[in-house]
Amino acid sequence: MGKIIAIANQKGGVGKTTTCINLGVGLARQGKKVLLVDFDPQGNTTQSLGYNPDLLELTISDVLDEMIAKNYDISYDTAILHNGEQVDLLPANIELATMEMKLLAVYIGREKILGNYLKMITGRYDYILLDCKPSLDIITLNALTAADSVLIPVQAQFYSVKGLEQLLNTISQVVTGGLNAGLTIEGILLTLANSQTNNFKEIRKVVENAYGGHIRIFENFIPRAVTAEEAPASGTSIYLYDGTGKVAAAYERFTEEFLKGGGRDE
Repeated sequence: MGKIIAIANQKGGVGKTTTCINLGVGLARQGKKVLLVDFDPQGNTTQSLGYNPDLLELTISDVLDEMIAKNYDISYDTAILHNGEQVDLLPANIELATMEMKLLAVYIGREKILGNYLKMITGRYDYILLDCKPSLDIITLNALTAADSVLIPVQAQFYSVKGLEQLLNTISQVVTGGLNAGLTIEGILLTLANSQTNNFKEIRKVVENAYGGHIRIFENFIPRAVTAEEAPASGTSIYLYDGTGKVAAAYERFTEEFLKGGGRDE
């Protein structure tokens, strides 16, 4: 069975989508079967892999509609796109924004709609990575309920670190409230970092002192670079856009650390 990992942080602009894509492609380069699930109405993962969300006939919203209707005969391949970088993608577009009201209208089991679908396809992948929207609502709650673990990208900035507590409280409530008793935290990944500054060193120390005793802080971090900001417009991962650059090297090291220390290494 594959491992489902929610990539989450209620703060936007911390590198969730970049991490979802480049960890996913990095795992695929290691021979793993990977599905990326765009679970954000903005469709950033979808766009960043070269697809126009507005032109897609089927998206994750259609899959969730079928699950709400309890149509469990849905094809495993419904809406899934096979990307040239050896990852599969379950895309999203603005239609996912209306899904919140549909989910809230479900009387029982509204938090488990996504999980019900992922259970049907988990055996086909080594990893399923969920790119969550930057908020803590019923959409994100579905991701946390479906996931085995949560990977938390955190921008190496003071205010980003301060916002961690709200996400950790939500994760704790998911566990203690019985929605997903087995949910764990994969770790905290520092992103958009400038390792040459004293500020980065101070932020890292704050994170390690506050959370390092009970949460894994990845040794590798992702540096800030113009190429990482440009890559989404090219519709490719950083590996194709700037394979010899520092961000590609950082994600490669991070993927190796992920596999060795806490990921599913088979």
